[in-house]
Amino acid sequence: MKKLLDNKLIDLTANEITARQAEEEQAVIDKQTREAAEQATIDKKTSGKQKLKDLGLTDAEIKALIGA
Repeated sequence: MKKLLDNKLIDLTANEITARQAEEEQAVIDKQTREAAEQATIDKKTSGKQKLKDLGLTDAEIKALIGA
């Protein structure tokens, strides 16, 4: 791996390579966590709407209540 320093490409040290790989792995984990949280929110919203429908509310009533 290389990095740009003073407009010159130089090789990364072993420590810099290890640190960069750790950052990349953490970025993947963070993205997966963020996507899972977003999906959980979508699932809960869908579940809540279905429960309201099961109680007998119409789509128009649900929209009036929660705006969706």
